[in-house]
Amino acid sequence: MKNFTSLCVTCAVVLSLAFAGCGKKSETAAPVTGTEQKTTQVAGEAPATVPGPSKKPITEERTYYGFETDLQGWEIPQWSKDKVDYIAKGVSVSQDISSEGKSSMKIATEYPGEAWSASLVEIQQYLDLSSFRVISVDIYLPKEAPAGLKAKLILTVGDNWKFVEMNHNYPLVPGQWTTITANIEPGSYDWKRVVPDEKFAQDVRKIAVRIEGNRQQKYTGPIYIDNIRVGK
Repeated sequence: MKNFTSLCVTCAVVLSLAFAGCGKKSETAAPVTGTEQKTTQVAGEAPATVPGPSKKPITEERTYYGFETDLQGWEIPQWSKDKVDYIAKGVSVSQDISSEGKSSMKIATEYPGEAWSASLVEIQQYLDLSSFRVISVDIYLPKEAPAGLKAKLILTVGDNWKFVEMNHNYPLVPGQWTTITANIEPGSYDWKRVVPDEKFAQDVRKIAVRIEGNRQQKYTGPIYIDNIRVGK
């Protein structure tokens, strides 16, 4: 009987220790898994954001292409000459009209007015424009041209020669110069399917201007481009 009593006391002590151990374990935080650690770290960090473009006015400009003596490398690309909907017939330097200096680039065009068509001129040149905020071009549409022709800037950037065009076409007004400006700063929303980062303007490979028409715009005649510039 004495042995049985001792056995019961021993069992009670063991059970008491076991329950005490369980209580202590329940107070200890469960180990964080790899997934939980990642979530916690991300939740604790400030969200990564691309800074938005500056709202300060442009106070300094640099003209890259003014066409005072020659075309400076601008041309109608060979690939467009093989397409029926690209209708630029030739380019030359002209003193007919200019937005700065005495000359501009004259594009001979022939819009059929039957379907979408475009004139495109471009230059292939490596440029680092990262110290600038905007790129601009002046386009003159003669007064005898129809309303409805529109234009945009297109850039080719980076090692993979990424083709990036502006989000919107901008209407040209017959008899007037129209300035098209696109922001090239990180966070700009001026480009289709691309939000520029810090590297966007560091490695520009091509600059192009495309002037588009549709079934309502039948026109054979010149269009003038001048003063392709950057600003900050």
